[in-house]
Amino acid sequence: MSARFQLRHAAGIYWLLDMEQEIGTYKKPLPMNEAGAEIFKLMQEGKNSLQIAEILVGRYNSKPEDVLSDIVGFEMQLRDFGYVPENKA
Repeated sequence: MSARFQLRHAAGIYWLLDMEQEIGTYKKPLPMNEAGAEIFKLMQEGKNSLQIAEILVGRYNSKPEDVLSDIVGFEMQLRDFGYVPENKA
């Protein structure tokens, strides 16, 4: 697991920080809610989108297709931020 991207919780919000930014540049932390933080943590454990969806469907009492759609959208946000899970590189 890379220490480049770290998740922090402050002021009631989760923040994803890029700890290896280039000197002279600043990338704002990526804010996320509790569900986003949970998805990120599961990705860090090496779980793929389908595995994460299976876990979250029961926790949030949602339809599998809705959960998977949310996960895919969140993954796109993470990629835009520069994060690509090791199991998806």
